[in-house]
Amino acid sequence: MIGSKFAAAGFAVAFALLGAADAATHPQDLAALWKFKEEALKMSNNDARWRKVFETWTGRGEACPYPECPHDPCGEDWHGTWHGVQCRELQGVAQWKLPDNVYRRVTNMHIPEWGLPGHLPESLCLFEMLEELDFDENEFEGELPACVGCLPHLREIDIEDNKFTGSIPREWGNLKNLIEFEVDGNQLLGGCIPEGLPKDAEWCGDCWSTCPSYDPYCGSYDCNSCVSWTKDPEIGTSYENTRLKGDRCPNEPNPPVCPWEIFKEEFEQQQMEEEAKRKQQQVESLKKVPELQIRSVESEPSTETFLQRVAEEEA
Repeated sequence: MIGSKFAAAGFAVAFALLGAADAATHPQDLAALWKFKEEALKMSNNDARWRKVFETWTGRGEACPYPECPHDPCGEDWHGTWHGVQCRELQGVAQWKLPDNVYRRVTNMHIPEWGLPGHLPESLCLFEMLEELDFDENEFEGELPACVGCLPHLREIDIEDNKFTGSIPREWGNLKNLIEFEVDGNQLLGGCIPEGLPKDAEWCGDCWSTCPSYDPYCGSYDCNSCVSWTKDPEIGTSYENTRLKGDRCPNEPNPPVCPWEIFKEEFEQQQMEEEAKRKQQQVESLKKVPELQIRSVESEPSTETFLQRVAEEEA
C-alpha cells in the first residue's frame, strides 16, 4: 500500500511562491507525477499504450523537451503541456492567470479511451488538489484503491467502461465535494454504494442550447442540478451495466488513510534537508575563499625575495 510508504501533515496551502526554479508546476506535484509514471509502467510491464501516454512527459511537452525546457506539465495554459495532466481552476481561481512567481497545482488527470491496462494507480492519491479523475474506456481491472477517498477536492470521478471488480470502497463516502460519479459498464463491480457519495444521477438536460423543436419535452428539463464546469447532461452517481443495485451502505464511510499527507510531509522534509545542505556548502565555500587567496599570494614569486636571493648568492 502507498500509505505505508509516505508520512502525515496538516492541510496544504494551495499556492506557494516560486523559488529559483523556472517551472510553474509545484515541485510536490511534479514528484507525484514521476511516481505515477513509475507505478503505471511497472504494473503494466512497460506496456506500449502507457509508454505512448508518457511520450509528452518531458520539459514543456514535445514542443520543448527537457533539458531545453524545465519539466513543467502545468505550463502557461489550463490544458497543460503533458498528456492527461491539467492545472485548471483551483478552488475558483484560474491558475493560468496567476502571477509568474506562483506555483500551479495539478487539478485534473484526464486519460480516457486509451485501453490502458493494469490497476488504477494508487499514486493518484498523492495529488492533494485533484478535482477530476477521468479514466473511462480503458482496461483497468482489480479493486478500486481506498485512498481515493482522501482527496478532499474531488468533484468528478469518471471510470466507466473498465473492468473493475469488488465493491466501491467505503472510504469513498468521505468525498463530500464529489458531484459526478460514473462507474457504468464495470460489469463485475457490485456491493452497496457508500453513504456520502452523490445521489443517483439525474437528467438535467441540455442547459447550454435550445431544445430542438421536435423534442416533446423541450423546455421541461430540470436544470437545477447542472453545474458550470461540465456539459454532461447527467449529474450524480450512475452505475448502469454493473452489479450495483443502488442500495446505500448502512454504515458511515470508513475513515480514510491519506497518502498525500504522508507524501507531503516527507517531500517537505526532503526539501528542507536539501536546502540546509546547499546552505552548508555555501558556508564551506566562503570559508575556503580567504585560504585560497592566501595560498595564491604566497605561491606567487616575490620580486624582492628573488633579488635578495641573487644578491646573497653573489656575496
